[in-house]
Amino acid sequence: MAIGLNDLGLVCSLGDSKQSVMTALSNSELSQPQLLTKFDKPGNDGTEFFVGAVSATLPEICEPHFNTRNNQLLLTAFKQIEHTFTALTKQFEKQRIAIVLGTSTSAISEGENAYQQFTDAGDYPAHFNYRQQELHAPSEYLAHITGASGPCYTISTACSSSGKALVSARGLIESGIADVVLCGGVDSLCKMTLNGFKALESTAAEYCKPFHSERDGINIGEAAALFVMSKQPAAVRLCGAGESSDAYHVSAPEPSGRGAIASMTKALQDAGIDAKEIGYINAHGTGTPKNDEMEANAIHTLGFDCLVSSTKGVTGHTLGAAGALEAGICWLLLSDFNKDEIIPANYPVAELDEKLSSIRLAASNSSGKIRFCLSNSFAFGGNNVSLVFGN
Repeated sequence: MAIGLNDLGLVCSLGDSKQSVMTALSNSELSQPQLLTKFDKPGNDGTEFFVGAVSATLPEICEPHFNTRNNQLLLTAFKQIEHTFTALTKQFEKQRIAIVLGTSTSAISEGENAYQQFTDAGDYPAHFNYRQQELHAPSEYLAHITGASGPCYTISTACSSSGKALVSARGLIESGIADVVLCGGVDSLCKMTLNGFKALESTAAEYCKPFHSERDGINIGEAAALFVMSKQPAAVRLCGAGESSDAYHVSAPEPSGRGAIASMTKALQDAGIDAKEIGYINAHGTGTPKNDEMEANAIHTLGFDCLVSSTKGVTGHTLGAAGALEAGICWLLLSDFNKDEIIPANYPVAELDEKLSSIRLAASNSSGKIRFCLSNSFAFGGNNVSLVFGN
């Protein structure tokens, strides 16, 4: 069943509104140094990290136990869709309104800061509350500000978290459990993930280069992206979804792309279309040697002939928010916000490593009419999701 995505709110390194993000994606002069900046806290070994940080001024949150950067990002996204959400939900009882989010670290940065003070001074900040860093915290916060009392939960499967949140949200509507679902994802920058990926030797020395011969790792980013999902008519719909779990390795993808092939195949089947009908693929495209190799092979194997790009070169890898953020980019491309029918470039360059299977990387200022987009999110443990969107 195709489900309506009635509105979108998002914030990331590209901007803090639908229009600002679409404008940035349409800018042929867009560059990584504009968007990926040095994180203000070096790694445990002194490493300086380039990150996709949000520079916008974020709204204040008065309640101390909800006052986290993660929730500020979430509130920024929600304010953009509040009118649509209110208009759609006024006809339904509160218990028919659900919330499903994805995150990987929630507000762990507040815990890091609190523990640092404890280490230095022997006590925790007065405002610190452990509940801030629980995985359920962002979903609980949205329920608090919206009054929604239906199912409310968070999915945390690393980099596929919020992509899976959209699939789970659709399931609530299809099964008759909910009429409207506020769904998406959020993650904020913290030292834990930066040092963790550094320990895995997965961070880029400077800027990530998805699918390029000189790619050497990821840049981490932060973002929030929220959708209002319902059965009501919508200009952009979630048409198909596919999930797989190849369970090849705890942190490395299965080399041939078996799991990616399975999730994309299921998404196409669910949407009732074939690979030739997809007009654009937003690749997982992390910029790590192994991910890009297996994903290029999977896309090539399934016979896609459309333009492909990774937008992580300008947003950073937003981890638990990545699936929803990149779904949001697909939503924008299919919407009236994309008046020039832009297909975003593969940043920083659309230059495919000749050792990879052949795919059509999108160059700057590519354009074309798109009816269907596909977005991939592949996580640790082979936890994969592919989503098809249509207008």
